[in-house]
Amino acid sequence: MGGSGTFLGHALPASFFLGFGCFFLGLTFKRCRELVRASSSSNCNAGANANASVTGTNTSSSGGTPKLFCDVHIPERSPALLGRTGATLMAGTTLGMFYEAMGGYLDGIGLLHQLAHVALYLCFFFVGAVAFLESRHSVPPDSSRVALSFAFFLQYILWNEHGLMKEDRSDARVHILQGQINLAASLAFVYSVYNPRSVLAYVSGWALMTLNALWMFTAGLTVCCVDLMLHSVGAALALEALFIAALVLIGSALCMQPRPAHQQLGGNRNNNAGAAYSSVTSSVPPDEEDGSHK
Repeated sequence: MGGSGTFLGHALPASFFLGFGCFFLGLTFKRCRELVRASSSSNCNAGANANASVTGTNTSSSGGTPKLFCDVHIPERSPALLGRTGATLMAGTTLGMFYEAMGGYLDGIGLLHQLAHVALYLCFFFVGAVAFLESRHSVPPDSSRVALSFAFFLQYILWNEHGLMKEDRSDARVHILQGQINLAASLAFVYSVYNPRSVLAYVSGWALMTLNALWMFTAGLTVCCVDLMLHSVGAALALEALFIAALVLIGSALCMQPRPAHQQLGGNRNNNAGAAYSSVTSSVPPDEEDGSHK
């Protein structure tokens, strides 16, 4: 039956990483696009709101101040999304652990021979359980991403140790780089939790999860059908990282939209400044306007 030492053993967890990474990247871009549209519609009345504020008229707090992504979506505020994500993770990782354990048993090497591989799945079962609890408000907000950072750190330890035991230098390098990708993802997620206003850190975490999936597919291909030379390992990872970065760049560009003329680089600033200046100078006594003082 095999385990993680086969292409299928690599492809199964890689599919989960790819699915979750792409889903949350796409969801982030979709949410950003919606906020940009809301901001554009609210900015159409920015000049009127500015004039009202100068004359002392009360304005709506949301009229001229568009909401930021971090104010709306960090931490995750959808219990349904958290619950479904947690349930999917727990179900998928349970199947993965069963696959690894039964693979060792059917190959005659024992249920616990693939313990390291089972531990890889168990890390993300823990993330799913925390996400499910967060959806029920049983743990503090953003606990799921703290657990995700912790899981990626444990993955770094497991993949690094797995690579060090490899005799083939190219195979060892592939697995050590896998561990380093997981370490980078762990740092990105924990920094995003520490600094929730950094959308770059938030997006980087999901992008690194997607890169982790692609590199895991690559590791699986080296098992069955691709002879990746040692001097080409780093180049292959660089190309995959550039591919993910290009996708993120395209997604970010699609989130933006051309601004109307009155919103471009201070288009409202001069009008608002003129209104403010008129309001202020209208209350200055005539003898002070021409510079004379008594």
